[in-house]
Amino acid sequence: MCESNVYIDRAGQEELLMESVDRIIPAEDGSIFMENIFGERKVIKARIKEMELVRHRIILEEVDKPEVIERSQEIWLEPATDHGHFHAGEEVILNLSKGYNMKSDPGAAYSDMEAFAVNEGAVNPVQVHDHHDGKEINLGQEADGLMQIYVHERGERELYAKVVMEIGHHHHHGLQPLGLPLEIVPTDYSHARMGESYEIQVLQNGQPLAGAEVKVTYASTRSKDYPHHLTTNEDGRIRIFLSGRGNYLFSVAAQNITSTFTLIKNF
Repeated sequence: MCESNVYIDRAGQEELLMESVDRIIPAEDGSIFMENIFGERKVIKARIKEMELVRHRIILEEVDKPEVIERSQEIWLEPATDHGHFHAGEEVILNLSKGYNMKSDPGAAYSDMEAFAVNEGAVNPVQVHDHHDGKEINLGQEADGLMQIYVHERGERELYAKVVMEIGHHHHHGLQPLGLPLEIVPTDYSHARMGESYEIQVLQNGQPLAGAEVKVTYASTRSKDYPHHLTTNEDGRIRIFLSGRGNYLFSVAAQNITSTFTLIKNF
């Protein structure tokens, strides 16, 4: 039995929409196509709110109005490699992009920036160089360990980008917050894979930030906006099931700061 009943949440009330659905396909226009084991089909303008596959339940949320997407620019870091880590002695290169929802803006202007690499408490400044339509950080071939790299761009809005990079192997010790004014911290570093859950914590001035909206996207998304919008609990934490291919990007905004964290996944 792999089919589920699909419900629609209308103003807080769940209504059964279709029974025994074994095929559900979200479309880029915001609609969802469903087909059940009896051959019945239905298309509805909605978003997936919750999936309880153990209980064979999928809950949709009706979309009544076109969404207004606020595309305030953000920056993020990704490794210039596809295998999720760097080997010892390998040249460590990171790409810095600016845009929205992991879609870089080739016309984006970069202002006053500083970047740092942090390894076991040691903080070292690193250079940001021009590279095609974006920027690049080259840590060379001597870097080793479980490193946190972050970039700060000053301007009308303060932008931060952070990534955790494994250079070499077996660096699975815990990670400490860097003390950024708005920071996304993985609660337990481990190799992240599709089909697993992942938890992060949002800190503001070193304290858990409850009730904050965390937007989450992934490199392979075709959605115009972030596909996931989550709210931190009283400990400033959210947990997400990694269902998409590619690296994930977490983004949070508070006051005049936007901060991102890139989760490098094992492919």
